Amino acid sequence: MDILEKILNNPELAEKIRLKCDIELYPELQDLYDEDGHITWNIEGKAFGADGSGGEFVLLSDGTIGFNSSEGETGRIAENTKELFSLLVNCPCFFDFLMPDIYADKALLKKYADKIEKEYREEFSDITDYDWDEIKREIAKELDFSIDDNIAENTLMKFYETATRELQYQATYHEDDGSLTLSEPLISRPMGDWIRKNLGEWLKFSIQWKKFKRYIRKY
Repeated sequence: MDILEKILNNPELAEKIRLKCDIELYPELQDLYDEDGHITWNIEGKAFGADGSGGEFVLLSDGTIGFNSSEGETGRIAENTKELFSLLVNCPCFFDFLMPDIYADKALLKKYADKIEKEYREEFSDITDYDWDEIKREIAKELDFSIDDNIAENTLMKFYETATRELQYQATYHEDDGSLTLSEPLISRPMGDWIRKNLGEWLKFSIQWKKFKRYIRKY
């Protein structure tokens, strides 16, 4: 029994995954919505679930997992279904980590990931009766993968490598006039003001901390 079938056959597990991971599985694989033939993809696939905003998770013909966002972005997000659910369980929300620049600074990435997880943890406790850590452990046990205690170092870097490796999963929109428009890759968003602000604060803190350590060594 594969992971998708296992989840579909376990309504309680499916509900926990819907709440924690923001994915609702389709009862069966579906053709991708192609706007009456206007959209084509460079890798064939079938949709198997959707998130709350209408983005679709796609089982690609090479066995990897693609994602078509409701904003028109496309990309590969996991090498297989098990890796997908490991990402969705361990990461608060991969949509908060689509800025390529942040992966260049692992210290900032960890700081940002901790901040985002804290926000999601608080929101989760407000809208559900489940405990954030407990539901992660329960899903991970059912699907046989580990909880990641350092997502910045492991889960997120794996996500980045998968999303940016070649051959990238892309869609092409065929305009009525014959012109073609390529979809934007998933990891292509600019860093927002909050991150830029914290980047400045983090760099300032790092410089001050290094100066302090040098001072301590000197005296």
